Amino acid sequence: MNTADRVIMSLDSNQQQNGSYIENVSLGDRSYKIVICSDQTKEFAKTVTNWVQSRGYLQSKHPKAFFVSDTNTAMHVKPLEQELIAAGYRTFSCIVPAGESSKSQAQMNKLYDELVGFQADRRTLVIAVGGGVIGDLAGFAAASFNRGLPFIQVPTSLLATVDSSVGGKVGLNHPQA
Repeated sequence: MNTADRVIMSLDSNQQQNGSYIENVSLGDRSYKIVICSDQTKEFAKTVTNWVQSRGYLQSKHPKAFFVSDTNTAMHVKPLEQELIAAGYRTFSCIVPAGESSKSQAQMNKLYDELVGFQADRRTLVIAVGGGVIGDLAGFAAASFNRGLPFIQVPTSLLATVDSSVGGKVGLNHPQA
């Protein structure tokens, strides 16, 4: 049985709410839920806001969300961005070239520069829309900018869900490694 089949079997045995599957990751005081859904764009702002509140992140009168996608997944950002804007968020979208070569210090510096330009603070959400490269790049930016920002992954395929969204590893490639 391959990994995707195991994930689907696991989902079938878990709690389902409004077309979304909830996977509980039990880690004591670091426990969290993974919400897996499809075609739930209209629920995105509500889901994000509920998550922010459930994690105890500082609230802001004007919350901010910083989207990171690549040239293959950028088309998925606009509807999500529109939902957050309608809910009162300020948003910014950064698009990097598709491919493993974007998991680099040069692209990380671009994200840092864009975060500074957006006046990101510790409450700014970083939202990765895409697969492994985007998850690694955006996750590393979220973990390392301003001592850490809240991070959300929006994988755009089953492979992205299984490969990069569960487990929490992030990082960059070094050109000599």
